Amino acid sequence: MQPQLAVAEESVAAAEAAIEVMTVTGKKVAYANNVTDETAKLAKSPVGNVMDLINNLPGVSVSQGDAFGADDYTTIVSMRGFVIDRADQQLGITIDGIPNGGSAYAGGSKANRYLDTENTALVEVGQGAADIASASLDALGGTLNFISANPEAERGVQYGFTRGSFNARRDFIRFDSGQVFGNTTAYASMSDTFNNRWIGTGSNGYSDRLHFEAKSVTELEHTKITARLSYDDTDEDNYQPVSLAHFDKTPRWDGLTNVWTGDPDIDQNFAEAWSTLRENTLGYVKAEFTLQDNLSLTVTPYIHLQSGRGDWLPPYQHYVADANGNRVTKGNLKSIAYKYVDQQGRPILDPKADLTGAKRVSSYRHTHYDKTRYGTMADLQWELDSHQIRSGLWLEQQDRNQLRDWHAVADSKVYHYYDEKPYWVQLDDDYSNNVMKFYLQDKITLDDLQITVGVQQYFVDVERKDLLNTLGQDKIDSDSKLLPSLGLVYQLSERVELFSGYSQNFKAISDKVLEKKKASQLADLEPETADNLDIGLRYAGDTFDLSATLYKVKFDDRIALLTYQTNPDGTPNYDAVGDSDYDNIGGVDSSGFEGSFDWRITEQFNLAASLTLNDSTYSDNVLGVKNNPAGKKVEVIEYKSGQEIAGIPKQMLSLSLNYQQDDYRAGVGAKYQGDYFGAAKHSYVANQDVWNKDKIESHTLWNAYLGYSKVLSGQQLVNSLDINFVLNNLTDEEHISGGSEGAYLLGAGRSASVTVSLGF
Repeated sequence: MQPQLAVAEESVAAAEAAIEVMTVTGKKVAYANNVTDETAKLAKSPVGNVMDLINNLPGVSVSQGDAFGADDYTTIVSMRGFVIDRADQQLGITIDGIPNGGSAYAGGSKANRYLDTENTALVEVGQGAADIASASLDALGGTLNFISANPEAERGVQYGFTRGSFNARRDFIRFDSGQVFGNTTAYASMSDTFNNRWIGTGSNGYSDRLHFEAKSVTELEHTKITARLSYDDTDEDNYQPVSLAHFDKTPRWDGLTNVWTGDPDIDQNFAEAWSTLRENTLGYVKAEFTLQDNLSLTVTPYIHLQSGRGDWLPPYQHYVADANGNRVTKGNLKSIAYKYVDQQGRPILDPKADLTGAKRVSSYRHTHYDKTRYGTMADLQWELDSHQIRSGLWLEQQDRNQLRDWHAVADSKVYHYYDEKPYWVQLDDDYSNNVMKFYLQDKITLDDLQITVGVQQYFVDVERKDLLNTLGQDKIDSDSKLLPSLGLVYQLSERVELFSGYSQNFKAISDKVLEKKKASQLADLEPETADNLDIGLRYAGDTFDLSATLYKVKFDDRIALLTYQTNPDGTPNYDAVGDSDYDNIGGVDSSGFEGSFDWRITEQFNLAASLTLNDSTYSDNVLGVKNNPAGKKVEVIEYKSGQEIAGIPKQMLSLSLNYQQDDYRAGVGAKYQGDYFGAAKHSYVANQDVWNKDKIESHTLWNAYLGYSKVLSGQQLVNSLDINFVLNNLTDEEHISGGSEGAYLLGAGRSASVTVSLGF
């Protein structure tokens, strides 16, 4: 059997063989897992985000602010009560087994920064647990492994042309070398993608993405070498989360504007000034050595480079002074916001001053993100009689800088053109993360019983250095304990297997928590852990496959936001250095059921479904202080034991019917999401204590696709043709797609796209 890490480099068919896929519903391991198939790609426009490919798998919910997923700021993924959003990063993401470096908005990168849909072979989702070699500091609730396609054996060119709703356009081209040098295959691809925000018209914001990928595979006598490089340059305008009252009133507008008025108080919400700019480059070389017939070693060095910026448009400028009252241009010091300057350009700081002849001013605030990661993974596998022993090591050094500067808008009456030289650099911080993980596992096969015993441990050092405010260095250790795992797989019959698995997962303390607190204030902050238990079965028949899992999760020492950085009127607090304060706020208990089946009704028709039932509640009371209705500060239970976790769907059902005959194909699918509470924090309603509130109504989204594919014979220039038409949200359902604690994402209306692909 090939090394487990080799899975990341195989084509769909080869990958399924390498990971011992019993059926499309999962591979033969002791934890729940699912794998996407080709129909997931057919039902999504290539303009879209590869994160959408997993949305119909059991346990998984993917929420996007944009119709095509072109806004990372509002992308939310949840699974078994764990989430990836702006506040929490509780699920691991890997690309061909390579860690993505975190998924947070501020310096993180989800899978869409590294992969085009056309180059994605499959996605392997490990709900709850994950392969012991998985490299992630965020995998409390499981891991999403996005696997890139292998080069084709024959030389050729593929060109794809897509047009769609909201001015969507995409051009994709890929060249496959075929076999060269007698042992190597390779490809290189490039795509250019654009779409406007689905809300509004005119200057309503847009996403513009340039993406490049290259991959090669070289087969030597005892060694296989895989190399891959991806580059992504994205400029995305964001969507604004809204309140439930806002949704009820205007479900197709997020409050951002599409016309420049010249009034900074209005133009602070100009859509094209709420922007995310990112460049990501990820490269790795993986060498798989066959040392002996029963001994193999895989070594994978990698490097990741990121630079980027986040833009906001505050309707004022800052006068920043030192302790002596002298105006300065650097440092997170005392400041006074002002909106006007006099005829000589001097700030008017007195709110009662005569404004005759004064000029209105505003700022363009940039937060810059730069990151360099480099690391190595090594995996050794030894087959010994009934034992398969694995041991491995993951090493990574991560350095990132976060800098925030404020630029004067040249003339707020005209547009948000700005002075390239900032008038204030508010913060400039360096962060470093040193990571070491080791693991050891033994898989024992005793006739029909497979027993897996493993242990892993993380050693993580996090450090922050303030380059402006001479606050010295802050450093914390976020080491894990020994994390055990145990699994059983029993082959009950030729078609049925039972499995059960336990694992303890770990999430390191993020360097983000050091943005607002010094290390000395974090002495009591503990890393997050989660105990996961799965019990289930898999059935593989000639025409019917089934997977069913019962799970229970105990999540301890949850680190979460206790302060959201908005002003009392709900507008952004542009002066906030960090997004929040972080504290351990007790635990979470989750339990539920996940099931899926795939039924090949006839040679032409296929029916697939997945069902999720989840119950996630707080296990501890979390105390806080706030003003009561009389205006007096009182102690309250901020989060209450037994209350539901905010923003987590409790019921989900996906159904899809697919048709394929000769050159024609079609499919229709629906995903139902039951109602849930959007907020869990304490509030006063009619002077009564309330926790779970903001009921988000259930909704069902319908999607469809229709396609035609033809291989052309003869000596024509074009040797293949494929046409695919995709409709999402067929019924134009008004809905909330995700969010929590009073900040919700408007679900996109109906969208359509058509893609014509030509092979040469």
